[in-house]
Formats: sequence, C-alpha cells, structure tokens
Amino acid sequence: MEQILFNPQRIELPAHLILIPQFWDKDYYEKLKKEALGCLNLLNSELLIFPEYTVIVGFLGYPHLLTLLEFIENVREKEIFFLGTAGSLNEHINRPMPLLAAEICSTEILDHFSDEKSYPLKSINSGSLRKARGVTVDIIQRETPTWLREQVKREIDFVEMELFPLRVYLKKPFYAIVVTTDLLRESGVEVFPDKQLLNQEFVKSYELIVEIITTPPTFTAPLVR
Repeated sequence: MEQILFNPQRIELPAHLILIPQFWDKDYYEKLKKEALGCLNLLNSELLIFPEYTVIVGFLGYPHLLTLLEFIENVREKEIFFLGTAGSLNEHINRPMPLLAAEICSTEILDHFSDEKSYPLKSINSGSLRKARGVTVDIIQRETPTWLREQVKREIDFVEMELFPLRVYLKKPFYAIVVTTDLLRESGVEVFPDKQLLNQEFVKSYELIVEIITTPPTFTAPLVR
C-alpha cells in the first residue's frame, strides 16, 4: 500500500475528467457503466472511460479526491468538470436544483491551503443554471449555528466538501455544478423530499457537461469584402 500511495503508477486518461462524488440516479449510472469503453476500480472509486472523457465516481471529501487525482498522468493539464451535491444556505433555493459554482470560498479550517479566501471558477454558457457562491467545509460538524450565520453574512449560497481544496490543488479554474439536496438552517437541516426531482436535475446536469465536452466549438468565418 505504501508503494501504491507514495509512488503511484499513473494512468493515462482522455483530456476531460468529470468528477462525481456520488451518482444519484443509480439506474442511469448502471447504464453508463455498460456504455463505457472500460471501467477501472481505484481506491474504492470507479473510473468509467469514454473516448473523450473519464467519469470518476465514488469519493467523499477532498482528501479522498486529491489522493485519487495523484494517480492520473498530467492531471493538471486535463479539462476538469465537477458534478456534486450541496446544502443550500439561500432561502430562495429551497428544492433540488442545479447551481453553477461561480466562486468557491474557504473557511477557517482550510486556511492552510491558500492565502486567498476565495477563487472564481469557470462559467458555463447556459441560461438554465443559476450562478452561486459556495464554501467548502471538511466535516458537517463544523456547520454550527454560529458558523452558518457567518456564511449567510458572507452571502454564501451553498456548502459542499471538495471544491476549494480542488481549486488550490489544480492551480487553475475548472467547471463545477452542484445540485442542492437540503436547506441548512440554524435550527437544523431540512432535507428536500423530492428524490425524483433530485435524480432528474442530476442527470440533466451530467448530460449538459457531456454535451459541452463532445460538441465541437463553432467558429464564425470572417467577413470578406
């Protein structure tokens, strides 16, 4: 195990990576596994390999994710897409809905990662996605009433567990979509009951990412006079 972790044999993968902590629609995910060119198991995660991208599924928190990425050859040269879930701090985001993470912020426990307190992330040209500010936390026990009040004052929209350390690790912006699963209140967590809607929004977000990856860019020919 020591040899595997500290001198890993790095894996060659396509130019795009889609990072997904948990794929919520299990039936859809099983279909993806059957369609993939190959499937690798690594550190209790699965890598589904397609011609233009690899889907990495099954990690919790940034320590697991960053360890996984160390096994990928030239990982910082890849185009990264993140698709996860998050808790909402915004009263108006009160159902399962996808958010484009336009900015990700740190909290005190993660200050050792960077002198910066926040970073912008890449934007997706889609009118269906609401832009939002997020904050990363390492464990849910940090989400005390006092901490939640502080994040609301910072105008944070959602809370998640991977994005800020991932941004620092990659040393560049990437694309990130999160689907809200619950509303975080000082009195407790209000879990959104509509699991079918959660699955639908998650799949739609995944398909949007695949469309972005696989659609060739369009160029407008210069006007010839």
